[in-house]
Amino acid sequence: MIAMKALYSNDKTKQIDQLAAQALGIDSFELMQKAGAAVFQHLKYYQRLLVVTGPGNNGGDGFVIAQLARNNNQQVTVLCLQPVEALSGDARKAAEMYQGSLINEWPESSFDCVVDAVFGTGLQRAVSGRYAEIVERINQSTAHVLAVDIPSGLNGTTGQIEGCAVQADQTIAILAPNTGLFTAAGKSCCGQVVLEDLDVPAHVYAGVTQTAELLSKSVLKKLQNSRHDNSHKGSFGHVLTVGGQAGMLGAVLLAGRAVLKSGAGLTTVVTDSSHANLLSLSCPELMTFGFDGLAQQNMSERFVEKDADVLLLGMGLGQSQWSKQLFQRSVQTRIPLVIDADGLSLLARSPQIPDQLAVITPHPKEAAVLLNKTVEDIQGDRWSAVSQLARQYQCVAVLKGSGTLISDGENTWCCPYGSANLATAGSGDVLAGMVAGLLAQGFGAAVGAQIAVVWHARAGERSAFGLSLTASDLIDSLHHEL
Repeated sequence: MIAMKALYSNDKTKQIDQLAAQALGIDSFELMQKAGAAVFQHLKYYQRLLVVTGPGNNGGDGFVIAQLARNNNQQVTVLCLQPVEALSGDARKAAEMYQGSLINEWPESSFDCVVDAVFGTGLQRAVSGRYAEIVERINQSTAHVLAVDIPSGLNGTTGQIEGCAVQADQTIAILAPNTGLFTAAGKSCCGQVVLEDLDVPAHVYAGVTQTAELLSKSVLKKLQNSRHDNSHKGSFGHVLTVGGQAGMLGAVLLAGRAVLKSGAGLTTVVTDSSHANLLSLSCPELMTFGFDGLAQQNMSERFVEKDADVLLLGMGLGQSQWSKQLFQRSVQTRIPLVIDADGLSLLARSPQIPDQLAVITPHPKEAAVLLNKTVEDIQGDRWSAVSQLARQYQCVAVLKGSGTLISDGENTWCCPYGSANLATAGSGDVLAGMVAGLLAQGFGAAVGAQIAVVWHARAGERSAFGLSLTASDLIDSLHHEL
């Protein structure tokens, strides 16, 4: 058995299918039967099954499952969307071996479970016509919906919906999980994802380059035993948290609090002078530094010379002349930079990428600005976008969203945690503060980003506040995940 850790694009999973049959010493039809038997184990306790089969091998899996259910004395109805005589290869063979009757219209009966075996990862076009109507009927069903390999209509590589897609309660991934199951629309379409690797030997997977890696909560264990008792606040790093033009104090305040809550020893918030004296009223643990622009040369020089380990830049920074001056002064420092929010817009227009840039944390709109693309381009292939961000800006890139992605330009990681409750004002500022706080404690850029993303996502997902969650609530609940 392999852990569900490596993720693969469509072309890689096809390669694994071929290698798996060879390694097991069976042909492709026997592999189909083995896959159907594995999926059936998740269905054998449902009394009334509707199995919906399509035109390819995913439909063939459905026929295998249906016959196993019949053998188990379950009530099985097969809705066949492609006539048996129009099928070919293994799918035709599986259909001809099925001993029950077939229907070709959606039944009026009720079912305990609907099995989606319409389209697999080989789907090359948008779902339309009669297939789209059936997808809609599946989604309207009150029965448990189980998708075989992938919900029909979901792009296995990108996680985009091709026209329309099944909204499954459970997806049984066969042999290897696709990248598209965990980001973009994948999370909402798949429900619970379970891997059935069919006992294929590990060397099969070793011969195929994985596309990405799925993160788990075990990454948080790196926080354990990372501190020695004989230490002091300076041992855990000092972060300059820079942003907050006049009237935009909230974002930089949240980020500063998150820096400390993630374990950094110290942070100095560099912000507009009108804010500096207010910060301690909200959070007395924060040190402050008022920045009035380059006209006050002595003040700006003192800012550059501050003894710090990481500089976090961008939250509430704005796009004013003051903002631009503070951005330019910040990127002149020689310590690692984490850039978020408004800082990313200024970075996109900067003639030079700072050598010390360590991490950027854009959401899709900010990523579109950084890459001179549209939001649709970014969301259309988040995997490609995050890799391009990392390579173009020579840093670790965190592309936020459903199934947040992290890349260092060569390797990519996906966070399977989080929920829509994190879509709230200031949530991104908290994440940026956590990344900077972890870097200040000595974690590398990629590892620090991984820990912060998983920690942030799980805290939001598991919060008792639900849709009432605010960014301040999120900060206050981080300790629950440790």
